[in-house]
Amino acid sequence: MFMSRTETLYAIISSMPELPDLEAVKAVLGPKIVGVKIGRVEVLQPLVIRQPGPDDFESILTDNTFREIDRRGKFLLLTLDSRHILAIHFMLTGRLQYCGVKENRKPKTCFILNMEDEKQVRYFDSKQMGKIYLLHKGQFSQIPGWNDMGPDAMSDEVTLTIFQQRMKRFTGQLKNVLVNDTFLTGIGNAYADEILFEAGVYPFWPCTSLSEEEVESLYHSMKSVLAEATEIVTDRMGEDISTEIRDFLKVHRRGGKTCPVCGSQISEVQANRRITSFCRNCQKA
Repeated sequence: MFMSRTETLYAIISSMPELPDLEAVKAVLGPKIVGVKIGRVEVLQPLVIRQPGPDDFESILTDNTFREIDRRGKFLLLTLDSRHILAIHFMLTGRLQYCGVKENRKPKTCFILNMEDEKQVRYFDSKQMGKIYLLHKGQFSQIPGWNDMGPDAMSDEVTLTIFQQRMKRFTGQLKNVLVNDTFLTGIGNAYADEILFEAGVYPFWPCTSLSEEEVESLYHSMKSVLAEATEIVTDRMGEDISTEIRDFLKVHRRGGKTCPVCGSQISEVQANRRITSFCRNCQKA
């Protein structure tokens, strides 16, 4: 789909919530809403609700109760008593807010769940790019691309052997493969940069050029970077689940600043509508 210059720029500077961010939201929000009944539901901006229609969305959620919060890739999954699942893909600008009823609404608040404990769960999305699905359990195939997603990057299922096998299916540049949900799901632009930096590999190398040692380094870097980031973001998030915590990242969006390893200047390259940040010394071409 064609993107205007403004849309392209916005896509570059915006940060999609990735695996560590959603794990933190899950950890913070879960204890607050699991077991709490939903009262009145307000749909204010229905564009982001892909399925069902706004009326059914409201009726299914009203007087329902959250029973579990899970995640797959970049989807947050909230299971309800009715065996429906609220699946939220935030895209670039979607965020959740957990707050009191008197707190000011964020611009472009799309829907509000009034909880029986007098708190609210709100979804806001300045560009309304998010994708919200309310499906009965077992209907995930109705979400476009769901069945094509690879395993979750932090799943125990993804061993070094599995990682190596899946890498052999791709021939593109490493950065593009890492953010491709059909390879592994959950990694976006920011953490792909961090993983590649940690592994010391050049983001624009083709997958086929890597040695066995480099693939193994990439695998261990992926696991360690995502685990460490999840711990940091969860610890610092507090109750403001809409906040973005990225100031601890080593290279992503730090172009022109000093590499924390070698002291060289961090480079930034715009490619495929995204900015790639890397160190030309630590990640030699």
